[in-house]
Amino acid sequence: MKAYTRITDCRKKPSKKEKLNCKRESLRETKYQWLKRLAYGPNKKHAELTNIWLSIFAVNARSLINPHWILDQINALENWQFSNYENLLYSQIVNPGLLQYLNAFRNKKNNPNENLGRELLELYTLGEGNFSELDVKNTSRALTGLILDKDNIVKINPKFHDNSEKLILGKKNKFELRSLIKWLSNQSYTAENITKRFCNYLFGEEVKSEEFNEIIINFKNNNLSLPFLYKSLANHKKYINSQKLGLRLLDPLSLVAKSISLIGSDHINNFEIGTKIMAKMGQPLLEPPNPKGFTYGEGWITSSTILNRKKVLTTLLADEEIWDTRNTPKLLTKDLVPFEPININLPAEPTRENIAQLFIDPAWNFEKPINLIF
Repeated sequence: MKAYTRITDCRKKPSKKEKLNCKRESLRETKYQWLKRLAYGPNKKHAELTNIWLSIFAVNARSLINPHWILDQINALENWQFSNYENLLYSQIVNPGLLQYLNAFRNKKNNPNENLGRELLELYTLGEGNFSELDVKNTSRALTGLILDKDNIVKINPKFHDNSEKLILGKKNKFELRSLIKWLSNQSYTAENITKRFCNYLFGEEVKSEEFNEIIINFKNNNLSLPFLYKSLANHKKYINSQKLGLRLLDPLSLVAKSISLIGSDHINNFEIGTKIMAKMGQPLLEPPNPKGFTYGEGWITSSTILNRKKVLTTLLADEEIWDTRNTPKLLTKDLVPFEPININLPAEPTRENIAQLFIDPAWNFEKPINLIF
């Protein structure tokens, strides 16, 4: 991620037209960088893990003044995804992209905005039904006064911050940002909610918390250690069975990145076409519909999207510049898919026709859960 483009601050452009052009270019570049990273790396394994956390802390890049803030968010996730959840969460609550997306900069002592407070409780910590409206109100008060300086650093302006005591989940405190995150992270429901949300994306299906009770308890007792969570899940029977069967239905981003990776072309058309076809599959890149993020698993299968899954991947192969710059494997082997394909017998030569047959095969749409052994 450090090799990614420097953050361009479109707020500093002198005219409205220049700001819009800056935002458009920033969005295009941000999408290109992230899709390329997932397709080719470096360190695709870490990028796939980051992609799960990016789904949990969903931000719509198109809604941002500076879409490059998503790259800053990705950097923070990569830096903290092997720490504990409290640190990871804090890195997101001071991310300008997430804060702007949730209107947090409008949350002032005398003019409260509860968007960030509500999502912090519902999505990033305790989960729906495990807090009261009073908790939302007081959490939002604790988050007042967040501002962004000229260097894109999030700070608290004492003038707009409510410094009085607040009662949150039974505890009375003045709650500055770090103590608030610590208190919310320490709640038992947080370990449960985060484990469940992580597993939904990991397995590509709606999981039940009861399946992971022991892991949830130990995750909480181990200070929400994320390496502990990954290792525990990797040893769970559901993960082991899922690895054997490979029945995780891929979301469009993972499917397109996998397809681009197989073709092996570094041509810009690969990523521009990849971005367009993702939108046709129902997942405009880095543009989730709401803070809950994109769906997973069978949620991607509708009458329109399943048709596009069959058609649009082959447009990558139809582009002459992509095909002329390809770097395909010497042979299409059986390990490219989790189960026997219908349309093609593997191994096979990596011809245009054979790759097209592989792309439209049901088996190409499935994969094992990401590798959690680090």
